[in-house]
Amino acid sequence: MKTLIQSVNVWQSGIFERNDVVLIGQKIASLGEGSREADMDLVIDGRGKYLLPGVIDCHAHSTMVCGTRHMPEFFAANESMLTINSVIHAEKMARCGITSIRDCGGRWMETLAVRDSIQAGKLTGPRMLCSGTPIKVIGGHEPGTDITGPYEARARVREMVHLGVDFIKVMVTGGLGKPGEKPGRVEMEQEELDAIVSEAARHGRKVACHCHSREGMELLVHAGAASIEHSTYLDPEINQKIIERGIYVVPTFEPYMNYALLGEKHGQLMDTVLAARGIVEEKKERLYEAYCQGVKLAFGRDSGGFLMDQGDFVEEMLYMEQAGIAKADIIRSATENAADLLGILDETGTIARGKDADLILLGENPLENLSAYRDTLKGVWVRGRYLPADAKGKHTHRKE
Repeated sequence: MKTLIQSVNVWQSGIFERNDVVLIGQKIASLGEGSREADMDLVIDGRGKYLLPGVIDCHAHSTMVCGTRHMPEFFAANESMLTINSVIHAEKMARCGITSIRDCGGRWMETLAVRDSIQAGKLTGPRMLCSGTPIKVIGGHEPGTDITGPYEARARVREMVHLGVDFIKVMVTGGLGKPGEKPGRVEMEQEELDAIVSEAARHGRKVACHCHSREGMELLVHAGAASIEHSTYLDPEINQKIIERGIYVVPTFEPYMNYALLGEKHGQLMDTVLAARGIVEEKKERLYEAYCQGVKLAFGRDSGGFLMDQGDFVEEMLYMEQAGIAKADIIRSATENAADLLGILDETGTIARGKDADLILLGENPLENLSAYRDTLKGVWVRGRYLPADAKGKHTHRKE
């Protein structure tokens, strides 16, 4: 399949440059004017449109069902139902423009089969990097598999690598969801986290850490984790350590904003609602301070949470913008930065010859309004597979 996208505004790390883009199979074959329509199977008129790398979500939970009972339904579901959830949500993500995800945990290893089926072309969905399920302490923030002590921690990493996970997810602090749970309470010991990170590195795996508090961040910085998920209580001193270690911050605003603004109305646990209200404004201020200081940001939604939509990523972008992050840097966080964190920058995350054709075509400039991602979507390519937004194909024509 040869595709020509003519005279389109192409994202080039912060600016748009008008060009022709040719796709052959799953790859970007060339950027440059003068390609012949007669040589193509599909020609798309890109005039007045904007071509960007597909969105990469670094914190997804594809097996979760969203809604107002997302956690009870998640824990009540069996492995087969969770797998079906992941299949449904993966296709929805792809059709909305998410072309890669880092799935930060189901209940078991259900996401690995979905990942492999997408890779084999049997299912429609984004490229998936999967943790299987997180590692946690007994009674700690859920879901996850339990460990006590560094020897069990190391053994669990070996087991998960043997089962085929792409990275390791660790619950370092508490979170939201259980009565009396404190998001900032440290749950993992330093020696346990050190063992997890060192064993993961031995097998070429990165470690993502669920962590809200400054105390928890000290542990993961010392251990050498790759990313801090949620990262609520940042401060200038820990920011500097994060910068020196090259650690990414994945903010995940949306679930906390939903709980804070809508949780009471929809009958959520007041412990959770009040905890979220205590987080959100400070989270914005601290993230902006970290951003100005130079902390690297990678995009992630914590998808599957309370009243979220597995396909819609724009709300998370808008919350980042409200915190003071520039639109261009939000887009970078969801493309090249995210690809760098996931270790797939040589495959995707930018528009360049030889990279996978993971692309999204918009009708308006997202540097003017990030809602263009949702409101003016024209089409998506996931490793070269074209998913048109308009079933009637009004913006395309095929060679007869």
